[in-house]
Amino acid sequence: MLQNKRLLKETLILVLIGILISSISCSKAYKSISINDSPLTTKEKMEDFEYTYNIIKENYPFLEVNKRLHGVDWLANKEEYVERIKNTRTDDEFMMELSNIMRELNNGHTHVVQKEHFKWYYKVYSQNKFLLNRPWFKVFNDKKVLARYDYLGQEESTEEFGYFGNTDPAFEMDIILPDEVAYLKIHSMDGNRVEEDGKEIRRFYEEIKDYEKLIIDIRGNTGGSDYYWQENVISPLAKEPISVSNYLLVRGDYGNPFYRARGIKLKPISDLDENVLKKMPEEIKRDFHKFWKVNKTIKPKDPIDFKGKIYLLVDSRVYSSSESFAAFCKDSGFATLVGETTGGDGIGIDPLFFSLPNSGIVIRFSSTMALNGDFTINEEVKTIPHIEVNATPIKDYRYDKAIQYVVNEN
Repeated sequence: MLQNKRLLKETLILVLIGILISSISCSKAYKSISINDSPLTTKEKMEDFEYTYNIIKENYPFLEVNKRLHGVDWLANKEEYVERIKNTRTDDEFMMELSNIMRELNNGHTHVVQKEHFKWYYKVYSQNKFLLNRPWFKVFNDKKVLARYDYLGQEESTEEFGYFGNTDPAFEMDIILPDEVAYLKIHSMDGNRVEEDGKEIRRFYEEIKDYEKLIIDIRGNTGGSDYYWQENVISPLAKEPISVSNYLLVRGDYGNPFYRARGIKLKPISDLDENVLKKMPEEIKRDFHKFWKVNKTIKPKDPIDFKGKIYLLVDSRVYSSSESFAAFCKDSGFATLVGETTGGDGIGIDPLFFSLPNSGIVIRFSSTMALNGDFTINEEVKTIPHIEVNATPIKDYRYDKAIQYVVNEN
């Protein structure tokens, strides 16, 4: 116990020293930062594109998936991309063309960070910046990056604009049929609303715990924080610990500092059991270097003892952490999925970021390939519902086919 207290005290001292040093160095850096007055040269643009190309070539996990799903061989298009970059006349044109090129990877987590979104990312990753988020914050706090995005790192609270730009509850609830069918709509997995929303959601569960059916609707929910659904859906409704396992595969070395910051210990692909490797897509053995196996267990927390059946409504816009929720529900059997195939890329770690050496432009990219419980690629196959019906949301529940399926299901 004494040793733990001493360790905690030493850690706090180091954190405080780090904050002091950071604040001094940042204040000096901000004084020296000015908006880029001279435009990028063609040579500088080409160097930045080459840097981007190599990061993607060595680290991006979905190059083959992009070929199969969209017919795009991104690496083979290099000469075309080079010409497009050469033809840009201004820094803004360069940023726009680079954005277009990154879009051809066809992944929602992979894109150029636009100026209007920079503040949000900076604020999110400035939280726990000395521990869990250190590598992410390091990218955003680079003086070239701050200059490019005309940002001085003001210390406004993220609460001022909410996790997704608002401070409204991320859910709504209703009764479809009294004493029979209850309805919970989750609009986003808002990491800033976990505790506040959780209190109201729990009260709702208490009121409907004797209902026959609970519909949880995440159609149109594009993600946020896994913590939202773990705390506000699984833990209150679970009757016993619920576990799922997923393999995550990694290419290249760029992400190593990010994984270490989150306590992830990667293993070489050669450590995989041969029988397990045979179940995986062929490109794993050929193109990937490391893996880790995620064993996620969510325990009941003051369980409600809901006695009915749980249904999860999904559609193609379900993505990121909402996808993670859908995959967890299907692989664990927690809920029956109704609707349409989801959007994918939801199991694993936050997307990574890198900045370009000349322009300071920041690029975000998905860095891990997650496999579903059946060893298919989540980004490629997504999560297929148990019951496939038209998932178009309609305000009048009588005409919503996904809701009506649940209402009429025996």
